[in-house]
This record gives sequence, C-alpha cells and structure tokens, in this order.
Amino acid sequence: MKTPFSHISLLLICLFLVQTAFSQNDSYYPAFSWDKVPVAFHFGKKGDLLTKKEAKFIASHSNFVVLEKAHGFPKYKYSEESIAADAKVLKKLNKDVKVVFYWNAFLDYSMYKAHDEYQTKEDWWLKTATGEFDLKDNKMKRYDLSNPDFRNWWSDVAKENLENKNIDGVFFDALNQVTSPGNKRLWGVEKYNAIQQGLKDLIKETRAKIGDDKIIVYNGIRSTPLRNAGNDFPENTDAIMIEHFGYFNSKTKESMLKDIQEMEAAGKTGKIVVFKSWPENAWLNKGFMAKSEKEKEQISKEHLNFALASFLAGAQKHSYLIYNWGYRLEMGSLLWYPEFDKPLGKPLDDMQTNGWILTRNYEHASVWVDLENKKSRIDWKK
Repeated sequence: MKTPFSHISLLLICLFLVQTAFSQNDSYYPAFSWDKVPVAFHFGKKGDLLTKKEAKFIASHSNFVVLEKAHGFPKYKYSEESIAADAKVLKKLNKDVKVVFYWNAFLDYSMYKAHDEYQTKEDWWLKTATGEFDLKDNKMKRYDLSNPDFRNWWSDVAKENLENKNIDGVFFDALNQVTSPGNKRLWGVEKYNAIQQGLKDLIKETRAKIGDDKIIVYNGIRSTPLRNAGNDFPENTDAIMIEHFGYFNSKTKESMLKDIQEMEAAGKTGKIVVFKSWPENAWLNKGFMAKSEKEKEQISKEHLNFALASFLAGAQKHSYLIYNWGYRLEMGSLLWYPEFDKPLGKPLDDMQTNGWILTRNYEHASVWVDLENKKSRIDWKK
C-alpha cells in the first residue's frame, strides 16, 4: 500500500517551489553584492554621448544604469537613438551592466521620435473635466491612460526599444503625478478612476509585450506629510524608485522614516529599490548651482554620511543608492566617495528602531541614525 503525502511533505514541496520560482524570478536582475555600498546611476548627459572615460567609470562602478530623456541632446535629436548608442558602449565595457530605457508614462516629451506620432493623435491627449487639454506648465501634453489605443502605442514603443539586446528594462516615470488624488478635481472622479485603471493596464500590457526577462522600474515611492505612496504597483514590476529622500516634500522625520521603512518592506518582497538621496541641495537651488564644482563637491561630502547611513539602515538585497543633486551627468553623477569603496559585508540584523533613532549592523560597519536631528554615524571596521 502506498503511503500518501503528509501535510508536512506537501508544505515542504510548496516551499521549495516558491523558493525556486523566486530564484528564477530575479535571475535577470543586475548581479547584487554586499561587498561594498551598492550604487546605481540615473542620468542624461547634455550635449553629446558619454566620453570613453565617463563610460569606463560608470561601467566599472555599477551594474545598474538608467539613461534619462534628452540624453545626448541636442547632438542627438531623439532619445531612443542616444540611449541605444550608449547602452551598446556600456555593455561592451561591462557585459553584466543592466541598462534601462527612460520612457515617461504620463508626459509627452518632444525629444523622442515617438513624440512625432503622438502629435498626430489628438484623441490621446488628456483633457480636463471642462474639455480643455491638460497641459503641464501650460505647454506639455499629458497622456490619456484610459485610452486603449494610446496604451497599445506606448507599450509598442517600449517593446521596440527593449528588443535592442543592449537594453534591459524600461523606466516608467511620473506615476505619482497620475495617482495624485488632487486630479479628481481636475479630471472628474469618473475619468480619474478610468485613468488609474488605465495605468494598471499599461503596466500589465507592457509586461506582456516585453516578456518576463526585462526589468520594469517605476517611480515610485513617495512619503510626504500630506500623502504616502508605497509599493502601489507590485504586479508586473521589478523595481521601484524612492526619489526624494530627505529633500523636497520628504524632509520631515516622519517622511524619512517612512521612506526607509518602505525600502525595507519592498526589498523584502524581492523588489529592486533605487534610493535617491540629495546633498541638501538640488539643481533648482540657484545659489548652490552658482557655486564652483569644487564647492558643490565639498558640500556634498559634508552631507553624504546622513544619506548613506539612512540608506544602509533599511537596505535589502537589490537595494541601490543614488546620491547627487539632479538628473544630468554634470550634477554630481560622476562624484565618487571613499565610503563607497569601503568593505561593507552582509547585514547581520534588520533595522532596529527606537523612536527616531535607527541602528543596524553589517559585517564590516555599524550604522546609527538620528532622523529627528539629522545626525548619523557609520563605524567602519576595516
């Protein structure tokens, strides 16, 4: 007589299948290591493509790169061409680097060849509840995500660019602009709800077209006093950006703690998390931008420890830090700090929270952060 499987046996089989599926699921991610601080790049270069020196630096210091809109502009008229060109260069220098194509999910940027077709499709242009075109800054058209023909076009553009063997993923930007509850007054509740569903459909439809071995990154997690947006799109996505840690509308201790906790929670589900922090300044600060490059670098050095310690407090496998003052290459993207080269090692515990004090231990570093007073300490053991 054959003995049937026990409940324990079935449970073990299920656990094995889940673990196997997870290992297969993240096999197309960039290879991750705790040896040193995991750093990502996200930029567009103004004027031309990367120089040989710049490309070598990027390819040797990270394996996760997002190339932004207007990369190479105006020498390259279309972002599709410039992103493809530098993706090829980076891949040649580092075959393991993952290069992600920036493709805004809500705003019509004119530096894309795809923009030319969008210009001819007036029924794809989003309108307000009063029938006027919804324009950002009174000039930039917004996408009507509730329109299935538009979504088919958008996902086709993503598919076409990701068919390039050197491009590994697509960056969905501006999702927080789409989901903002304030849009209900602008579009009307019915239209607002249709657009929210359209956004979910766009992600799903894009995944179906590009396949399961390409990376979908979306922006992202936002923790502010008025509104928290966490991992709101877990289906069909691989990576999330936390864009404004400690700056803009995320300066409060509550916002910063929430951002770190969201990174920790999303990371534990297996997601890639890109943690974008700022040196207490941004490109919008005219006084800061008027300073010399040496002064900007010194200011950034002074603020690095808090940004880095906060990141390390909640970082999980597949978490990456970005630290600079903008989205262009010349805005601190190529600055490198001695702390990034120190041995880090695997985390020995989870983040410990005591009020606004955060602590955590790694094999080669111990982290202490005071979010209330914006103080921090990293004790490096090597």
